[in-house]
Amino acid sequence: MATAPPPQGGKNNWFTNGLITGAASVAATTAALAAYGKAKEGSAFTPFNAVAHMVFGDEAVRVDGWSAKETLTGFGLHASAVGAWAVLYEAAARDIRLPASLASGAIAAGLVYLFDYHVVPERLRPGFEKRLGPEAVAVTYVLLALGLGLSPLWKGNKNPHA
Repeated sequence: MATAPPPQGGKNNWFTNGLITGAASVAATTAALAAYGKAKEGSAFTPFNAVAHMVFGDEAVRVDGWSAKETLTGFGLHASAVGAWAVLYEAAARDIRLPASLASGAIAAGLVYLFDYHVVPERLRPGFEKRLGPEAVAVTYVLLALGLGLSPLWKGNKNPHA
């Protein structure tokens, strides 16, 4: 007997869920980076300028405040990377429910940190740590863990007994 294909919305569409998880994670990490930038460097844009070092070299790290070139490039790189990790997470962890999803989100964010800071060459590291320091790195990856781990809230995967 043939079965119907899964519906294209809701918890069965890992790609769409990944985009939603990515949007939530980008919002949380962007807000944290902007707040740290404002508090430590006097500008919410400076951390994103530092991320643009991937494209423009270390000169981008030294750019203070708003700069269309560095700020938009850095934000685009940050959002793209976080969004891509979220889609990969949803592909791998699509059926994990709360509260186990909090542990899987933390493990995934830890793996992303290891990849970002211990696998890729320095030119491809996030870069905001050069302006904000290690505490901003920790907060950013904790927020990524929460964004990933809380994803069952928006994909209808909350009940651990379902």
